[in-house]
Amino acid sequence: MVRMKIELIDVYCRDTEDVTGADEFYLVGALAGGTVVKPILTKPISINDKQRKTFPAGESVLFEGEVPQGQSVKGGIKAYDEDAAKDWAQYGSVVSGISGAVSTVLSATGVGATAGMILGVVTKGVGFFSSLDKDDLLGTTELEISATGPSKEERSWLIQKLGGSGWSNWDYTLRYRISRS
Repeated sequence: MVRMKIELIDVYCRDTEDVTGADEFYLVGALAGGTVVKPILTKPISINDKQRKTFPAGESVLFEGEVPQGQSVKGGIKAYDEDAAKDWAQYGSVVSGISGAVSTVLSATGVGATAGMILGVVTKGVGFFSSLDKDDLLGTTELEISATGPSKEERSWLIQKLGGSGWSNWDYTLRYRISRS
């Protein structure tokens, strides 16, 4: 077994989605590996052009657990800019809903679940997310992180929409660290 920890380092904004000021950046998703399912829901971080922000300590761990040698942590993350206020008092029940939905898929598919399947179930059937259509989806990434690899590594996710004839563009880099022991 390999002990794995995947944690957020920070997010850097070169250009916000909102043309009039700061974005309210947050993440939604889930990661699963071994017997661990870790729902992901960060509270919004107000961030503006040329700013780097860290996530609160209680929201920075994306995954932590034992993963069998030769297997992977799978799942995905969606990044949003909050434009419509949410009832963040329901945070705990939403996280539980994500965990339950992912656990159901994993029991049905076992280790054959793909990152896309896990990410797809995250936003289905959880009432809180029915209102996300009011928020701006900045990007989506599927992750499959092998239990085999260096003891420490850092990765980045580039989240951007550049050019084109659209009203708004954005450019973010989210950094995360993978630890294996």
